Amino acid sequence: MTVIGSGFPTYVSADTSKQAAAASYTTAAMKGIKHSGVTFSLPKVMYDGNRLDITVRQEGGTMDPLNFPVLSVDGKEMKFSTSITTSEGSNTALISYSINGKQQLSDNFNMTLKLYAKNVTEPFIFNVPVKKLDSLVTLQPGTTKKSGDFSYTVDYFEMTPLMMKLKVNSQGKVPAVAKSKGLSSKMFYDIVDEKGNIKEVTVSDIDVKSKPGSNSKEDLSYASSFKAVPKTITIKPFTYTIDTKGEIMKDSSGRKWAKTYYKNLEMKITMR
Repeated sequence: MTVIGSGFPTYVSADTSKQAAAASYTTAAMKGIKHSGVTFSLPKVMYDGNRLDITVRQEGGTMDPLNFPVLSVDGKEMKFSTSITTSEGSNTALISYSINGKQQLSDNFNMTLKLYAKNVTEPFIFNVPVKKLDSLVTLQPGTTKKSGDFSYTVDYFEMTPLMMKLKVNSQGKVPAVAKSKGLSSKMFYDIVDEKGNIKEVTVSDIDVKSKPGSNSKEDLSYASSFKAVPKTITIKPFTYTIDTKGEIMKDSSGRKWAKTYYKNLEMKITMR
């Protein structure tokens, strides 16, 4: 999934869309609206305080990528960083709004969503009462892990049905990458459960290329959550490598940024 830093969506493709898979968290099951032979419906609308996810079922047509969805809350139009994920061969799409910055939402609100279909003039307008989902886990471990000159403390962890958040405070010099002429980025943190399922932290190239300091406070987000609350999670610190041209080095496949994990800095946290 791609989340862009503006109020307008970008269309991406993915094989699965797990963020909208848990029917038990549905806040509204909407009947379809039909215009000119095209029917749109909203089988799932979920909000956890960090993100608003809306599943759109499309029959007889698809959303128009040139006419972006318009979101209003309690009568006021909202602008959030937005992504729209489509699944090849599926008639559903997932609209995700990242709730951050100055515009915040209350725990309960009335949502109006205006959608447009290709070659259909009349908009599809949905009105849905939305209630915030409870967090599955909220922890303030205050646990510190140290190796050499570098240490970090996990101050906060939150897991909701949609995503996860981690707040980390680090001190000291980030370890150098062995057998490399490149420079280490600042430290980032993936999360893995006791079954080996890994959730990768959401980062941008700007984050990766920013110069690491001796003290750093990070508010990190993870685009999806584990299917169930794990017994334990392990924090897996890692760095990217910046080459002599200032570019992020890629792995052997040439498609993903290469990571260097630091096993001696891993931290296990009990969840339940």
